[in-house]
Amino acid sequence: MGRGYTKEFYRVLNEDYVEGTLTCLKASTIKQVVNNGFPNILNIEPTNRCNLKCVYCPRKKAAKGIGIMSWDMFTRIIDETAQYNKLLMLNFHKDGESFLHPRFIDMIKYAKKKDVAKVIHVNTNALCWTDRMIDEVLDSGIDDITISLDAARPDTYLKHKGVDCLDRVEDQVLCFLDRRTKLGLTRPFVRVKIMEFEEIYRDEINEFFKKWEGVADMVQVTGIHNWSGAIDKVKVTDETSPVRYPCVIMWYALVINWNGEATVCSVDWNTEIKVGDIKKQTVHEIWNSPEIKAARISQLEKRYDTYQVCKDCVVWVSIGDLTGWLREKKEFYL
Repeated sequence: MGRGYTKEFYRVLNEDYVEGTLTCLKASTIKQVVNNGFPNILNIEPTNRCNLKCVYCPRKKAAKGIGIMSWDMFTRIIDETAQYNKLLMLNFHKDGESFLHPRFIDMIKYAKKKDVAKVIHVNTNALCWTDRMIDEVLDSGIDDITISLDAARPDTYLKHKGVDCLDRVEDQVLCFLDRRTKLGLTRPFVRVKIMEFEEIYRDEINEFFKKWEGVADMVQVTGIHNWSGAIDKVKVTDETSPVRYPCVIMWYALVINWNGEATVCSVDWNTEIKVGDIKKQTVHEIWNSPEIKAARISQLEKRYDTYQVCKDCVVWVSIGDLTGWLREKKEFYL
Protein backbone atom coordinates (compact mmCIF):
# COMPACT_ATOMS: atom_id res chain seq x y z
CA MET A 1 0.00 0.00 0.00
CA GLY A 2 1.42 3.33 -1.04
CA ARG A 3 0.69 6.85 0.09
CA GLY A 4 -2.58 8.58 -0.64
CA TYR A 5 -2.88 11.79 -2.60
CA THR A 6 -3.40 14.04 0.45
CA LYS A 7 0.08 14.95 1.66
CA GLU A 8 -1.11 16.42 4.95
CA PHE A 9 -1.87 12.85 6.08
CA TYR A 10 1.71 11.65 5.57
CA ARG A 11 3.40 10.62 8.81
CA VAL A 12 6.60 8.81 9.73
CA LEU A 13 5.46 5.24 10.37
CA ASN A 14 8.93 3.74 10.69
CA GLU A 15 12.37 5.31 10.51
CA ASP A 16 13.43 3.13 7.57
CA TYR A 17 10.39 3.86 5.40
CA VAL A 18 9.26 6.75 3.25
CA GLU A 19 6.90 9.00 5.17
CA GLY A 20 3.34 7.73 4.93
CA THR A 21 4.04 4.11 3.97
CA LEU A 22 5.17 0.77 5.39
CA THR A 23 5.89 -0.61 1.92
CA CYS A 24 8.47 1.76 0.44
CA LEU A 25 11.89 1.99 2.04
CA LYS A 26 13.77 5.29 1.97
CA ALA A 27 16.28 5.60 -0.86
CA SER A 28 19.02 6.26 1.70
CA THR A 29 18.14 3.07 3.58
CA ILE A 30 18.00 1.04 0.38
CA LYS A 31 21.50 2.14 -0.62
CA GLN A 32 22.85 1.13 2.78
CA VAL A 33 21.30 -2.30 3.20
CA VAL A 34 20.39 -4.03 -0.07
CA ASN A 35 22.40 -7.15 -0.80
CA ASN A 36 22.03 -10.28 -2.89
CA GLY A 37 22.54 -12.54 0.11
CA PHE A 38 19.08 -12.14 1.55
CA PRO A 39 16.07 -9.79 1.29
CA ASN A 40 15.75 -6.92 3.76
CA ILE A 41 11.97 -7.22 4.01
CA LEU A 42 10.26 -10.60 4.17
CA ASN A 43 6.50 -11.01 3.84
CA ILE A 44 5.21 -14.35 5.07
CA GLU A 45 1.58 -15.26 4.47
CA PRO A 46 0.43 -17.53 7.32
CA THR A 47 -2.93 -17.91 5.59
CA ASN A 48 -5.13 -16.23 3.02
CA ARG A 49 -8.29 -17.18 4.87
CA CYS A 50 -10.35 -14.14 5.80
CA ASN A 51 -13.47 -13.32 7.79
CA LEU A 52 -14.40 -10.23 5.76
CA LYS A 53 -15.69 -9.70 2.21
CA CYS A 54 -13.86 -6.53 1.21
CA VAL A 55 -14.94 -5.19 -2.16
CA TYR A 56 -11.39 -4.10 -2.95
CA CYS A 57 -9.73 -7.52 -2.41
CA PRO A 58 -9.05 -10.07 -5.20
CA ARG A 59 -8.12 -12.82 -2.72
CA LYS A 60 -10.69 -15.39 -3.86
CA LYS A 61 -9.67 -15.05 -7.51
CA ALA A 62 -6.16 -16.37 -6.87
CA ALA A 63 -5.19 -19.68 -8.46
CA LYS A 64 -3.42 -20.80 -5.25
CA GLY A 65 -6.76 -21.33 -3.53
CA ILE A 66 -7.32 -20.86 0.19
CA GLY A 67 -5.04 -22.49 2.70
CA ILE A 68 -2.59 -22.20 5.61
CA MET A 69 1.20 -22.43 5.78
CA SER A 70 2.49 -25.60 7.40
CA TRP A 71 4.49 -25.32 10.60
CA ASP A 72 7.43 -27.16 9.05
CA MET A 73 7.57 -24.76 6.11
CA PHE A 74 7.36 -21.76 8.40
CA THR A 75 10.11 -22.89 10.77
CA ARG A 76 12.43 -23.70 7.85
CA ILE A 77 11.99 -20.16 6.54
CA ILE A 78 12.66 -18.61 9.95
CA ASP A 79 15.62 -20.90 10.70
CA GLU A 80 17.27 -19.85 7.44
CA THR A 81 16.46 -16.19 8.03
CA ALA A 82 18.20 -16.37 11.41
CA GLN A 83 21.48 -17.20 9.64
CA TYR A 84 21.59 -13.78 7.94
CA ASN A 85 21.60 -10.16 9.06
CA LYS A 86 18.41 -9.07 10.77
CA LEU A 87 15.52 -8.21 8.50
CA LEU A 88 14.42 -4.60 8.68
CA MET A 89 10.90 -5.94 8.92
CA LEU A 90 9.14 -9.28 8.97
CA ASN A 91 5.58 -8.78 7.78
CA PHE A 92 3.25 -11.55 8.91
CA HIS A 93 0.55 -10.94 6.34
CA LYS A 94 -0.34 -10.77 2.68
CA ASP A 95 -3.79 -11.62 1.28
CA GLY A 96 -5.61 -12.93 4.33
CA GLU A 97 -6.26 -12.47 8.03
CA SER A 98 -3.21 -13.95 9.75
CA PHE A 99 -4.95 -14.48 13.11
CA LEU A 100 -7.06 -17.19 11.46
CA HIS A 101 -4.01 -19.44 11.27
CA PRO A 102 -4.39 -21.87 14.20
CA ARG A 103 -0.73 -21.44 15.20
CA PHE A 104 -0.22 -17.78 14.40
CA ILE A 105 0.71 -16.80 17.97
CA ASP A 106 3.27 -19.62 17.96
CA MET A 107 4.64 -18.24 14.68
CA ILE A 108 5.17 -14.83 16.24
CA LYS A 109 6.87 -16.32 19.29
CA TYR A 110 9.13 -18.52 17.18
CA ALA A 111 10.27 -15.62 14.98
CA LYS A 112 10.78 -13.45 18.04
CA LYS A 113 12.82 -16.15 19.79
CA LYS A 114 15.03 -16.46 16.72
CA ASP A 115 15.45 -12.65 16.69
CA VAL A 116 15.16 -12.48 12.91
CA ALA A 117 13.89 -8.94 12.45
CA LYS A 118 14.30 -5.42 13.71
CA VAL A 119 10.49 -5.18 13.62
CA ILE A 120 7.88 -7.93 13.46
CA HIS A 121 4.68 -6.48 12.05
CA VAL A 122 1.19 -7.67 11.20
CA ASN A 123 -1.72 -5.99 9.48
CA THR A 124 -5.04 -7.26 10.85
CA ASN A 125 -8.74 -6.49 10.82
CA ALA A 126 -8.91 -7.56 14.52
CA LEU A 127 -12.32 -9.11 13.93
CA CYS A 128 -11.46 -12.48 15.49
CA TRP A 129 -9.79 -11.05 18.59
CA THR A 130 -11.15 -12.38 21.86
CA ASP A 131 -10.13 -11.50 25.41
CA ARG A 132 -7.95 -14.62 25.52
CA MET A 133 -6.34 -13.85 22.18
CA ILE A 134 -5.63 -10.27 23.26
CA ASP A 135 -3.60 -11.60 26.20
CA GLU A 136 -1.80 -14.04 23.90
CA VAL A 137 -0.91 -11.29 21.43
CA LEU A 138 0.40 -9.07 24.20
CA ASP A 139 2.49 -11.98 25.46
CA SER A 140 3.80 -12.93 22.01
CA GLY A 141 6.39 -10.17 21.72
CA ILE A 142 5.12 -8.78 18.42
CA ASP A 143 6.46 -5.27 17.87
CA ASP A 144 3.99 -3.49 15.62
CA ILE A 145 0.34 -3.92 14.61
CA THR A 146 -1.63 -2.07 11.98
CA ILE A 147 -5.39 -2.44 12.43
CA SER A 148 -7.29 -1.86 9.20
CA LEU A 149 -10.55 -0.31 10.33
CA ASP A 150 -10.95 1.78 7.15
CA ALA A 151 -14.11 3.49 8.36
CA ALA A 152 -15.44 5.75 11.08
CA ARG A 153 -19.07 4.85 10.41
CA PRO A 154 -20.83 1.46 10.46
CA ASP A 155 -22.44 1.98 7.06
CA THR A 156 -19.06 2.71 5.44
CA TYR A 157 -17.55 -0.37 7.08
CA LEU A 158 -20.42 -2.55 5.84
CA LYS A 159 -20.20 -1.11 2.33
CA HIS A 160 -16.46 -1.74 1.96
CA LYS A 161 -15.94 -4.85 4.10
CA GLY A 162 -19.23 -6.69 3.64
CA VAL A 163 -19.87 -7.26 7.35
CA ASP A 164 -21.76 -5.07 9.81
CA CYS A 165 -19.50 -5.24 12.85
CA LEU A 166 -17.57 -1.98 13.21
CA ASP A 167 -18.80 -1.38 16.76
CA ARG A 168 -17.63 -4.83 17.87
CA VAL A 169 -14.21 -4.43 16.27
CA GLU A 170 -13.74 -0.99 17.80
CA ASP A 171 -14.60 -2.40 21.23
CA GLN A 172 -11.97 -5.11 20.84
CA VAL A 173 -9.31 -2.59 19.81
CA LEU A 174 -10.14 -0.44 22.83
CA CYS A 175 -10.00 -3.55 25.02
CA PHE A 176 -6.57 -4.39 23.59
CA LEU A 177 -5.22 -0.91 24.30
CA ASP A 178 -6.71 -0.88 27.80
CA ARG A 179 -5.24 -4.29 28.59
CA ARG A 180 -1.81 -3.19 27.33
CA THR A 181 -1.96 -0.15 29.60
CA LYS A 182 -3.00 -2.18 32.65
CA LEU A 183 -0.10 -4.56 32.07
CA GLY A 184 2.31 -1.62 31.85
CA LEU A 185 3.47 -2.59 28.35
CA THR A 186 4.73 -0.23 25.65
CA ARG A 187 4.57 -2.83 22.89
CA PRO A 188 3.17 -3.67 20.51
CA PHE A 189 2.90 -0.28 18.84
CA VAL A 190 -0.66 0.01 17.53
CA ARG A 191 -1.80 2.14 14.61
CA VAL A 192 -5.31 2.26 13.22
CA LYS A 193 -5.76 2.84 9.51
CA ILE A 194 -8.31 4.31 7.15
CA MET A 195 -8.04 4.51 3.36
CA GLU A 196 -8.81 7.47 1.15
CA PHE A 197 -11.59 5.94 -0.88
CA GLU A 198 -12.96 8.37 -3.40
CA GLU A 199 -16.35 8.18 -1.70
CA ILE A 200 -15.00 8.62 1.83
CA TYR A 201 -15.39 12.33 2.30
CA ARG A 202 -12.97 14.43 4.25
CA ASP A 203 -15.37 14.74 7.18
CA GLU A 204 -15.30 10.96 7.77
CA ILE A 205 -11.50 10.93 7.79
CA ASN A 206 -11.56 13.83 10.24
CA GLU A 207 -14.10 11.89 12.29
CA PHE A 208 -11.75 8.90 12.27
CA PHE A 209 -8.91 11.08 13.54
CA LYS A 210 -11.11 12.54 16.27
CA LYS A 211 -12.11 9.06 17.40
CA TRP A 212 -8.64 7.50 17.49
CA GLU A 213 -5.98 10.18 17.83
CA GLY A 214 -4.60 10.01 21.35
CA VAL A 215 -6.24 6.59 21.82
CA ALA A 216 -4.23 4.44 19.42
CA ASP A 217 -0.51 5.12 19.10
CA MET A 218 -0.99 6.47 15.59
CA VAL A 219 -3.65 7.15 12.98
CA GLN A 220 -2.65 6.25 9.43
CA VAL A 221 -4.33 7.35 6.23
CA THR A 222 -3.35 5.61 3.01
CA GLY A 223 -4.45 5.68 -0.58
CA ILE A 224 -5.95 2.67 -2.28
CA HIS A 225 -4.83 0.80 -5.38
CA ASN A 226 -6.85 -1.61 -7.52
CA TRP A 227 -4.37 -4.50 -7.61
CA SER A 228 -3.22 -3.39 -11.06
CA GLY A 229 -6.72 -3.49 -12.50
CA ALA A 230 -7.87 -6.72 -10.83
CA ILE A 231 -10.63 -4.79 -9.04
CA ASP A 232 -12.38 -2.47 -11.49
CA LYS A 233 -14.85 -1.08 -8.94
CA VAL A 234 -12.16 0.85 -7.09
CA LYS A 235 -10.79 4.19 -8.15
CA VAL A 236 -7.07 4.48 -7.38
CA THR A 237 -6.25 7.15 -4.80
CA ASP A 238 -2.66 6.05 -4.17
CA GLU A 239 0.11 8.48 -4.97
CA THR A 240 0.84 8.48 -8.71
CA SER A 241 3.58 9.75 -11.01
CA PRO A 242 3.49 11.03 -14.61
CA VAL A 243 6.90 9.42 -15.14
CA ARG A 244 7.46 5.67 -14.85
CA TYR A 245 10.64 4.30 -13.26
CA PRO A 246 11.75 0.89 -11.93
CA CYS A 247 10.11 -0.64 -8.88
CA VAL A 248 12.90 -0.81 -6.32
CA ILE A 249 10.82 -3.11 -4.11
CA MET A 250 12.14 -6.01 -6.22
CA TRP A 251 15.62 -5.27 -4.87
CA TYR A 252 14.81 -5.53 -1.16
CA ALA A 253 11.58 -7.46 -0.53
CA LEU A 254 10.37 -11.02 -1.00
CA VAL A 255 6.93 -12.55 -0.44
CA ILE A 256 6.32 -16.19 0.46
CA ASN A 257 2.72 -17.33 0.10
CA TRP A 258 1.06 -19.88 2.34
CA ASN A 259 1.76 -22.63 -0.23
CA GLY A 260 5.47 -21.83 -0.47
CA GLU A 261 5.38 -20.03 -3.80
CA ALA A 262 7.43 -16.84 -3.79
CA THR A 263 6.93 -13.55 -5.55
CA VAL A 264 8.58 -10.15 -5.44
CA CYS A 265 5.61 -8.08 -4.41
CA SER A 266 2.70 -8.11 -1.98
CA VAL A 267 0.48 -6.67 -4.75
CA ASP A 268 1.05 -9.83 -6.81
CA TRP A 269 -2.18 -11.41 -5.64
CA ASN A 270 -2.14 -14.24 -8.21
CA THR A 271 1.60 -15.02 -8.02
CA GLU A 272 2.07 -13.97 -11.63
CA ILE A 273 5.75 -13.21 -10.99
CA LYS A 274 6.61 -16.58 -9.49
CA VAL A 275 10.31 -16.44 -8.65
CA GLY A 276 10.63 -19.67 -6.70
CA ASP A 277 9.11 -22.22 -4.35
CA ILE A 278 10.29 -22.63 -0.76
CA LYS A 279 9.30 -26.29 -0.87
CA LYS A 280 12.15 -26.85 -3.33
CA GLN A 281 14.55 -23.97 -2.69
CA THR A 282 16.03 -21.90 0.10
CA VAL A 283 15.18 -18.22 0.49
CA HIS A 284 18.73 -17.38 -0.58
CA GLU A 285 18.35 -19.44 -3.76
CA ILE A 286 15.06 -17.76 -4.59
CA TRP A 287 16.61 -14.34 -3.95
CA ASN A 288 19.20 -15.10 -6.63
CA SER A 289 17.06 -17.14 -9.00
CA PRO A 290 16.93 -16.58 -12.79
CA GLU A 291 13.24 -15.75 -12.42
CA ILE A 292 13.75 -12.90 -9.96
CA LYS A 293 16.62 -11.52 -12.03
CA ALA A 294 14.39 -11.56 -15.12
CA ALA A 295 11.76 -9.57 -13.23
CA ARG A 296 14.34 -6.96 -12.24
CA ILE A 297 15.70 -6.74 -15.79
CA SER A 298 12.18 -6.08 -17.09
CA GLN A 299 12.05 -3.06 -14.81
CA LEU A 300 15.50 -1.77 -15.77
CA GLU A 301 14.61 -2.12 -19.46
CA LYS A 302 11.34 -0.26 -18.86
CA ARG A 303 9.26 -3.23 -20.02
CA TYR A 304 6.60 -2.47 -17.43
CA ASP A 305 3.96 -4.50 -19.26
CA THR A 306 5.94 -7.75 -19.03
CA TYR A 307 3.71 -8.70 -16.13
CA GLN A 308 0.10 -7.62 -15.86
CA VAL A 309 0.53 -6.97 -12.14
CA CYS A 310 3.24 -4.40 -12.94
CA LYS A 311 1.54 -2.79 -15.92
CA ASP A 312 -0.81 -0.45 -14.05
CA CYS A 313 0.72 -0.60 -10.56
CA VAL A 314 1.38 2.60 -8.57
CA VAL A 315 2.80 1.17 -5.34
CA TRP A 316 6.40 1.77 -6.54
CA VAL A 317 5.93 5.55 -6.84
CA SER A 318 6.82 6.71 -3.32
CA ILE A 319 10.45 5.53 -3.36
CA GLY A 320 11.57 7.63 -6.30
CA ASP A 321 13.76 6.98 -9.33
CA LEU A 322 16.93 5.00 -8.52
CA THR A 323 17.53 3.68 -12.03
CA GLY A 324 21.20 4.66 -12.22
CA TRP A 325 22.05 3.14 -8.87
CA LEU A 326 20.13 -0.05 -9.62
CA ARG A 327 22.02 -0.55 -12.87
CA GLU A 328 25.28 -0.48 -10.92
CA LYS A 329 24.10 -3.39 -8.72
CA LYS A 330 24.81 -5.94 -11.45
CA GLU A 331 24.85 -8.88 -9.04
CA PHE A 332 21.07 -8.50 -8.81
CA TYR A 333 20.38 -9.12 -12.48
CA LEU A 334 23.40 -10.81 -14.12
